[in-house]
Amino acid sequence: MGNYWILLALLHVTVLIHSGNSCTVHIEKEKDFVPFGQTAFLNCTSNCTSLSWETRLTKIRVSRDRTSNFTWVEVRVSEWEDSPILCLATDDDKDEARVIPYILPSKLDIDLKEELEEDKEHEVTCSVYNVGPVQYVVLSVTRGGETFFRRTYEKDTRIGPQDLTETFKFKATRRDNLQDFACQVTLNLTNVSNNTVRTSPVTVRTYALPEDPHITAETWVEKGTETSISCEIPRAFPPHNITTVLSFEGYPNTSVTGNVFVSFNLDTNVLPEARHNLVCVSQVFSASKKSNKHIYIYEPPMVNFTVSSKVANLGDTVTADCKLIQGNAEYFDLSISVDGGEVKRKESPDLAENIIITRRKPNLTLTCKIIIRDNNEEILTKEETLTVHYPPEFSESSCPDSIVWVEGKERMFGCRSEGNPTPEEKCTLDLANLPLQTTTTFSAERNMSGIYTCQASNFIGTVNKSVEVTVQYPPECPTVNISTQSSVSTGDSVNLTCDSDALPSPTYSWEIPPHAQVEFSQENRSITIKEASSYHTGTYTCNVKNEHGHSSTPWDLEVKSTSNTTLMIALLGVVIALAVVAVVILMIYRFLQNGKKGFYDLMKRTPKKPNRSEVPLQEKV
Repeated sequence: MGNYWILLALLHVTVLIHSGNSCTVHIEKEKDFVPFGQTAFLNCTSNCTSLSWETRLTKIRVSRDRTSNFTWVEVRVSEWEDSPILCLATDDDKDEARVIPYILPSKLDIDLKEELEEDKEHEVTCSVYNVGPVQYVVLSVTRGGETFFRRTYEKDTRIGPQDLTETFKFKATRRDNLQDFACQVTLNLTNVSNNTVRTSPVTVRTYALPEDPHITAETWVEKGTETSISCEIPRAFPPHNITTVLSFEGYPNTSVTGNVFVSFNLDTNVLPEARHNLVCVSQVFSASKKSNKHIYIYEPPMVNFTVSSKVANLGDTVTADCKLIQGNAEYFDLSISVDGGEVKRKESPDLAENIIITRRKPNLTLTCKIIIRDNNEEILTKEETLTVHYPPEFSESSCPDSIVWVEGKERMFGCRSEGNPTPEEKCTLDLANLPLQTTTTFSAERNMSGIYTCQASNFIGTVNKSVEVTVQYPPECPTVNISTQSSVSTGDSVNLTCDSDALPSPTYSWEIPPHAQVEFSQENRSITIKEASSYHTGTYTCNVKNEHGHSSTPWDLEVKSTSNTTLMIALLGVVIALAVVAVVILMIYRFLQNGKKGFYDLMKRTPKKPNRSEVPLQEKV
């Protein structure tokens, strides 16, 4: 208490120190939460005149020094209505505070089942009694100490203590097992401790029976045998809380108890031949599920099965007779089948059927079956084997119309027949009378190509078939032919043709000298040089190829140029000819010039006497 007054004095001094010239009034707490019926202390300071208190709450004690700038008041909180408290100064300045009463719940309950079925919706209900104010209440549900649901009431305007009830729904899961659930109320009050109330925890156990019990047992059990019966509870939880009871109607001491799996061996010797009921019940806490299954105990059946003949030819008719000689005829059907295909079925202890043999198969299996009428389960079969004779037959798959071999390869004549007894086979080349066995190997040769007649025989009949055989072979070394036998000169036209024997026909290709311009035929068998030149000199290689091999032949071609001597002779002839022409022209010209001068001198001149004064003409030597 001494410390309290010291703090008040310090606060008073502080206010006085920091106060200015303006007048202010200040209550220490604007809002105070007080348990209903108890008292509250409020302090007020001012830097001005003396102070006083005004409130409708009952004042228990008030400081009376009106000359002081500090005052306090103790009031009793006995009303739930809003009760403001005013601290007044003489100069009309004031401050207001509020005292809010509260009360913690007088009682808090939780309603939650302790056993919760998994994947089902469940409810948890929290009931709160006599708590207020409601606006500050936070109601929550915790699971394992963590908040699971939460509800607030800020907008609730009710005054005074209230009772609250809230129900939350949730779907139980396996992780909820052995978790502690609790309801909790907290009053959201400032500066108030110990404001939470919670219920005692409820520890829940979750469980699951998601499926019906699964019974495993044979439906039809032969009397005198022992069979195993079991019951399993799939995905049940928790296993140690499951109780499963498996019981068999009419069988002493048949109740077997366990958890999620129970089983026992059933001895049918002590049971009558009839339908019995097998029941499996599983229970966990308040939940249970049940399954049942009917089991039939029957007398072991016996049949007599006969066939009129064990050997038959194709097209013959045989009779199969199936008779039930022991067992519960009212439970069973009889069936006759041929190689697994049902021929006839009948609700009778005696069944006979005529069977026409139409299948080309050496052996047929005839079967008599006893079938449980309710579920079509076969419980007994008896078989007889029938041998079938039929003539040979060539099929496309075993003896094709055409066969291809490759020369030099090991082969076997791929033509077989089908018949019973097994036929003897032989194939002969028609023109060459060349026989080939169908079961021995040989090396294929070209001369084996042709049409063969294949024959198959047994004591039932004979059949023939024509087969075309083709023996293929790789290309032989090709031959190259040239269109001219004389030497090839510049400017000549040349044709090179390649030929090779092969089956299938080969493809042709050429390797030619670089820069050589040639033309290829449509199948590349030949090449044509329209105007030979020095570029065409070189090796021309013909390549042939088919799917079995390849071969090639080279051919050297030389294109010769015109002789230099011939050219020189030709040039010399031209020069001589030109020289002769020039000489002839010159001689004609000289002749014409000389003839003109002499003619006129001789024909037109008159003889006269020589003039002595003239110098006589002299002939040039």
